[in-house]
Amino acid sequence: MIDLHSALVLTHVVAMLGLFSTLTIEGLAVRFLRRAITYEQAREWAQLWALLPVLGAPSILLSLASGIYLATILGTWSAHWAAVAVPTMVIVAIAGGVTAPGRNRVRAAIATNSGPLPKAVQAEIRRPVYSISFITRTALLSGLVVDMVIKPDGAVGMMSVFGLLGLVCGARRWRRE
Repeated sequence: MIDLHSALVLTHVVAMLGLFSTLTIEGLAVRFLRRAITYEQAREWAQLWALLPVLGAPSILLSLASGIYLATILGTWSAHWAAVAVPTMVIVAIAGGVTAPGRNRVRAAIATNSGPLPKAVQAEIRRPVYSISFITRTALLSGLVVDMVIKPDGAVGMMSVFGLLGLVCGARRWRRE
């Protein structure tokens, strides 16, 4: 029989897997949407965006709830590594939510037409906010995994480096395009 602690750790790990799965789906959708040259291609890849809130929202909520409960019952809130987890998850949720209105605009723009995508729609699909948000969130969640495994004393500095690295990589990708 599984005890409460083991069930919470398992829930926490599964929720993080859900978050990384959400990022993978989003990354594929963004990558192939940017290559779309017709409305039909764009609609096909934009359909993946419907999975993001369905998978991502429960994953982030479960990860936060199980992590907060584990930190509380284990009494680890005073540890540096635990203190950065909740703010990082909130930042990740906000950064993901920032792209939702743009995704909705793209879906509306490609909903019914057929044929080649006009330049204005291509420009909306290729807005840098999608890549910057995706890369930054990937870096932050990766940093959080490193934080949870290594448990460094300088967790705030480490997470700052991961976040900055994500922003820089996202900005470089935007400039290249």
